[in-house]
Amino acid sequence: MQQVPSSRVLALLRRRAVLIAVGALALGGSALVFLPLFGVPGFELGLALAIAVGTLGGAWASPPPPRSAASSGGRTPAGRIFPGRNAQASRWRRPWAPRCCSTRRCSCPPFVSATLFALITTRCDPFELVGFYPLLTLPSAAMAACAGVLCGFWAQRPGRAVLAYAALVLTSGLLTAWPIVFGPQVYAFNHFLGHLPGPLYDEALKVTPRLAWFRLETLLVAAVLALLAAMSLELREGRLTRPRVGWGSGGLMLVLLGSIALMEAQAPALGLRMTEAYLSERLGGVRDTPHFRFHYPRGKPRQDVDRMVRDLEFRHAQLSRFLGKAPTETLHVYLYRSDEEKQELVGAGRTQFAKPWRYELHINERPFPHSSLHHELAHVMAAPAGSGPFRVTTRFGLWPLMGVIEGYAVAADDPIQGDLTLHQWAAGMRRQGLAPDMRGLMGTESFYQAAPTRAYTVAGSFIRYLADTYGSEKVRTLYAHADFPAAYGRSLDELATEWERFLDSLPLDEAALSRAFLRFRTGSLFTRTCAREVARLSEAAWSSLPGDPEDALKLYQRAAELQPEEPNYVIGQATALDQLDQTAEAAQVLARLAEKSQAQPALEAEVALKQADMALRLTQLDEARRHLERVLALAPSPELERTAQVKLSALDSPSRLETIERFFRDPREDMRLLRLAWALETAPKDPILHYLLGRRLHQVGEPSLAVEQLHRTLEASPPLSEALRRETLRLLVESSYLAGDCGAVRHEVGALPDFGPAFKMAATEWVARCDFEDGAFGGPLVPRRAFR
Repeated sequence: MQQVPSSRVLALLRRRAVLIAVGALALGGSALVFLPLFGVPGFELGLALAIAVGTLGGAWASPPPPRSAASSGGRTPAGRIFPGRNAQASRWRRPWAPRCCSTRRCSCPPFVSATLFALITTRCDPFELVGFYPLLTLPSAAMAACAGVLCGFWAQRPGRAVLAYAALVLTSGLLTAWPIVFGPQVYAFNHFLGHLPGPLYDEALKVTPRLAWFRLETLLVAAVLALLAAMSLELREGRLTRPRVGWGSGGLMLVLLGSIALMEAQAPALGLRMTEAYLSERLGGVRDTPHFRFHYPRGKPRQDVDRMVRDLEFRHAQLSRFLGKAPTETLHVYLYRSDEEKQELVGAGRTQFAKPWRYELHINERPFPHSSLHHELAHVMAAPAGSGPFRVTTRFGLWPLMGVIEGYAVAADDPIQGDLTLHQWAAGMRRQGLAPDMRGLMGTESFYQAAPTRAYTVAGSFIRYLADTYGSEKVRTLYAHADFPAAYGRSLDELATEWERFLDSLPLDEAALSRAFLRFRTGSLFTRTCAREVARLSEAAWSSLPGDPEDALKLYQRAAELQPEEPNYVIGQATALDQLDQTAEAAQVLARLAEKSQAQPALEAEVALKQADMALRLTQLDEARRHLERVLALAPSPELERTAQVKLSALDSPSRLETIERFFRDPREDMRLLRLAWALETAPKDPILHYLLGRRLHQVGEPSLAVEQLHRTLEASPPLSEALRRETLRLLVESSYLAGDCGAVRHEVGALPDFGPAFKMAATEWVARCDFEDGAFGGPLVPRRAFR
């Protein structure tokens, strides 16, 4: 490939507009390294430079004024590039070469700056996501240069050329937005501006084949523009005329256009664009209900589909009551087999999402009842109350106010997590000093600056408080534009202060406060060190742990090095060491972590439980007992409390010890069930063994058998602790519903002790399901049994 002479690049840079644009790209891009996530040459910096190159490409739009060839009769010395043509012609033939060269060169300073910044001031790997940088910036640079030259020759005047270039960028933006607005995808591709892989909450990014295919298409489109300019350029006057098609140029144009047409025809298969028809074909299954069209993976068991359909209709009825009304349109629900399939098809892996203006939502396969369905469906069903083209809360009809949008969905869902209600979690966060300010959260800027779990929880608690206190009608009025004075006759500050006083009045013990700190301690993506790299390391370590613990250990060590304040990576190291039969070393790692976590009771309890596991592995029974008793003394979460009690009971009964230790350690579900069954042959009235067997049967989809074991748990002696009894009753209610016995559900819920508001809310919802299904479906769903 022939090099572009430096004199031609320098001549281009003498033009004021070009010099300003190049300076803005080089210096502005370099300055970005001081912002969070931009300090490494990865996705964020590459995207910013691609947007800048694609936008400022208008500065390249007008070519230099032609030298008068007529004064010399069109005869100038022959050029090297096109033998037989004059040098002036050669200059016109390749005007985009210096523009491409200068664009590539101005993308180098930000790359170098980010690399040096990462190497000198951070411990981040500057090359973790380096593949994004050239894939995002260089094709956009080529596209900007070729499109700018074509616009310049066509317009002849700098102002008109810039307007023509801006029109091209705007048109490309409309083409990019079309499949997002009118189709199911959430990823974006733009030839000028680069690529957005999907929601911000999918933190672990990687270069995908779809990105490579699209950037190849960008280069093909740039080549078409360059060839069109070359075919249409009148050499003497430097302007475009009717294209002169020769055998070579015409054949090359056909090859380029044919390649682009072929890629566009296969766009859904290549991941460049997604359509409803292709998505429905890939999933395969469809079920219509009175309010929904449910798209599900082909091969999903019929009983599971029936269960999901009932769940959809039940949530629809719930939300209709909360919202005051429901949309009349058919709602589309897309269910995906896995995070990977959803990422491949629509561009959001772990993130569930809804498109209210299309009355559709996209969710991943989860255990029943689906943990995100209620929330995402609330987004869709709130569409009639929304504003703007996307039917959500907006400022001026276009700018979305995410605090109200997400807060409304969380409020409608009113989720129960652990043994605390939504308001209790928000109160605990507030007392720990972790709650973001509601006044900023409801505005236009602060929502994404806060950690997602914090922002969603406090916004949901605030909106739920308003709904319960002042009624759903006013919340529905608020949803359109977040105009608090119009909806309530009071300012946001007054309402937020009232809500804060309500939270401060809620009684919470120290254990609840500690659990709130443990749950909400992680900051937002923008505040964590090397956030993208650590997200990838964590995901890879978790995947490697079962089959390659040595690799998982290295990944966890690297993640802990980058974010030493995050204890989960140290716990991951200990787990990997234990998998490698280096249990003594794992115990030492946990002992060092335990010393650092003494000021955080919930974290200390989690570490102590892991220490007990290591002690059991080393047959240090007294040491294991000491750690388990420490867990219970710290009053941790119900999950940790139950696990500690089960393991402590194993120490009190040697016949249980081996069974329970292997139960927690063996990943094979069939062997776990078999070991419990064997143990019950020798201890048929052991309540702990019945509890564990009932719990596993419930989780593997055998509710009728689970009910039998759970009843035996409650009838056995000695009686269970309160924590285990509470969980047994919860499982019994849920298993009775799944077994199709609504009479048992009503009986069990009616006899429940007072275990707090969260437990009561969760239990009574199963009764509400039974009442709803009696009216809507003529009774509960009874599982089919073999050989009946």
